[in-house]
Amino acid sequence: MSEYKGIEPTHVFLADVHLKNSKSMGENYERDLCSLINYAAEKKIHLYLLGDIFDYWMEFPSREQKITHNNSINKTTLPLIGSMLLDTLHQYNESFTPAHYILGNHDYWDAGHFSAIGCIVFKDGCKINLDQQTICLIHGDGLPTKKTQIHGNKISPLKRATFHTILRSKAFVKLFQFFFAPHQAWSIMKYFSNFSKKKRKIVLNTIDSSLKYLINYSDIDVVIGGDDHYARTVHINGGQYINTGPYYEHHLVLTYSKQGWAHAQWDGKMNKFVLKEQPIYSL
Repeated sequence: MSEYKGIEPTHVFLADVHLKNSKSMGENYERDLCSLINYAAEKKIHLYLLGDIFDYWMEFPSREQKITHNNSINKTTLPLIGSMLLDTLHQYNESFTPAHYILGNHDYWDAGHFSAIGCIVFKDGCKINLDQQTICLIHGDGLPTKKTQIHGNKISPLKRATFHTILRSKAFVKLFQFFFAPHQAWSIMKYFSNFSKKKRKIVLNTIDSSLKYLINYSDIDVVIGGDDHYARTVHINGGQYINTGPYYEHHLVLTYSKQGWAHAQWDGKMNKFVLKEQPIYSL
């Protein structure tokens, strides 16, 4: 395995962690991800989470309230997964800078906890500027249309498959939480999550026409996303699309440094990033 020679990432992008309970993922899986976040905090590396960090996630609002600094806020019941990760993210956000969190199709049902621990949360996508490049960050289950607008650093709305649109609707969530207790709902979500992750491994040497349109007819230079679990870089006239690839395979991430963009593998034992070359296409 070749070393990542002299690279010092300033920004790290990752997606599709699909964290669930430690029995199924292995105890070290969550711990290694936390070591990456701690390393990012120590080295002042900006962190971007592009969805499906959790394999299933739905917060259940409670009628109870707690008082904090004379303010009344609603309590929520959280899934029994990822407590170590959430604590580590909270520490990162407080010690350095807030992580950006793009909600994916597996962890969309956030009722405010990700914001409460200091993350900047986006339901569709966001725009950042990086060394004279304008970057669009999305998960990938939703794609831009001619109706998509960029307001400040928010990008919305994105078009999704009808089934995903229904699952994200307030009406569905309200009914789902009315009929099922938290532990029942999470069991159902876990079952469907396992089924939906069985994606066919196919070579994706192109990108959706809507992403080409976004790059060609806006100020966006680079689109970064995940979702389809296939790491790649696709160059087109006017910009490029980069898929981070799934973190759950080889701890894969996308890094940015003075050397530019590069896919890398996080080595939690050695506390370093290792070069992980991925396919590059030109259209």
